[in-house]
Amino acid sequence: MTQPKEKYTIAGIGEVLWDIYRDHRHVGGAPANFAIHAAQLGDESVLVSRVGDDGMGRELIQALRQWRLPVETIQIDEKKPTGTVMVSLNVKGVPSFRCSQDVAFDYLQFTPALETIAKNCDAVLFGTLAQRSSATRKTIWHFLQSAKKAVRVFDVNSRASAEALREIVPPSLEAATVLKVNRHELDMMQVLLRREGEVRRKFIDFLLKKYHLKLVAITYGEGGCEIFDGQTACKIDGLSVKEIDTTGAGDAFAAGLIHKLLRGAPLREIAEYANLLGAFLCTQSGATPIFTTQDLENFRESL
Repeated sequence: MTQPKEKYTIAGIGEVLWDIYRDHRHVGGAPANFAIHAAQLGDESVLVSRVGDDGMGRELIQALRQWRLPVETIQIDEKKPTGTVMVSLNVKGVPSFRCSQDVAFDYLQFTPALETIAKNCDAVLFGTLAQRSSATRKTIWHFLQSAKKAVRVFDVNSRASAEALREIVPPSLEAATVLKVNRHELDMMQVLLRREGEVRRKFIDFLLKKYHLKLVAITYGEGGCEIFDGQTACKIDGLSVKEIDTTGAGDAFAAGLIHKLLRGAPLREIAEYANLLGAFLCTQSGATPIFTTQDLENFRESL
């Protein structure tokens, strides 16, 4: 049996942007959040994205440097602006989003350097938002085709239109080895794949077999999570925390899941760690708070 490495190379590919709240802003975008969390968990992390040649783009690059992420993989677009999302929180800290259109991350280009990264990474996460444009969708698919040795995580994180999702979801499932969804996205997928009304467990078994997935992970918010691997299932109850901002909790969950999966942890340990990291994010402001593994341990002990 192969011994786990001390550090793995983790990639997020797709959007990086600013989450803009009423009186402040945070680095955002699911692949960016995932890459930042993976770096804070101790792995070598790479973000593949594109920003505008503007003040917001330069500030994003500087912020990524503070997390010690390489910025050579952040392309600069001289014509299109840096992406933004306007974020509104309800009284429970649950966000709603309004995303800018026709921005830099919609024009991500595949390069020989990206092919090298893809061939050498141990895991990569991709979603649907950046695939709303044909240019970035092709780049993501080329990257995934080159990342054959990697764990390939499809985090549905649906922000695209229903019409776009019909075009995005099936080939994304074909390219993935791990699917991560919340319960609403799972319902949406049943409609897209014309299996609405099917018992949830039967639909999950269909996904595992049809798309040769190694894992399907479902998040239920305060209800915890459930992970399936084709043979067994593990359900973890939600943790009772004081929620401040749930933005990016799913991205943290994905980072925790991959961190443990790459190290060969049992299904329950994977689920518990991912659940813990997602809950921790809900107690912080913004999708990318600075934390250490000791902070996570302190949080666990406080529960």
